[in-house]
Amino acid sequence: MHVCLRIVQGRPEGKEVTLGPGDYIFGRGPECQVRFNSEWVSRQHAALIVGDSMATVRDLGSSNGTLLNGVLLTREQPLLPGDLLEIGPMTLEVRYEEEAPAAAAHGKFVPDEGDPSVFNAPTETLLRKPRLEMIERA
Repeated sequence: MHVCLRIVQGRPEGKEVTLGPGDYIFGRGPECQVRFNSEWVSRQHAALIVGDSMATVRDLGSSNGTLLNGVLLTREQPLLPGDLLEIGPMTLEVRYEEEAPAAAAHGKFVPDEGDPSVFNAPTETLLRKPRLEMIERA
């Protein structure tokens, strides 16, 4: 199973990232698998765990909290299709996919020049948009 997250509020709106099975830390820190470029996001903000049949999310003690469908997370919660996950200034819509998208590529997403936004996803992350510039960084 894969979880597809689409940015519905924030920049770059409409961009998607698809995460395969595994544990993902969301935050500003270089150790995070999904990095945000916003002071509203903590260094290690939230954790998303993608399992074989479902995904869960939990806040990691972030300063501004993590919201799921407008409710502040106080414990680990399951993610359902259509849920809205709010991390800092970003709202992400959740979708499940049984198979990895055919057009997915491995690598890191590089935001447009001057775009102060989100996803700087890890090398293991599957990206939905085939035209994204993909790079490898040490």
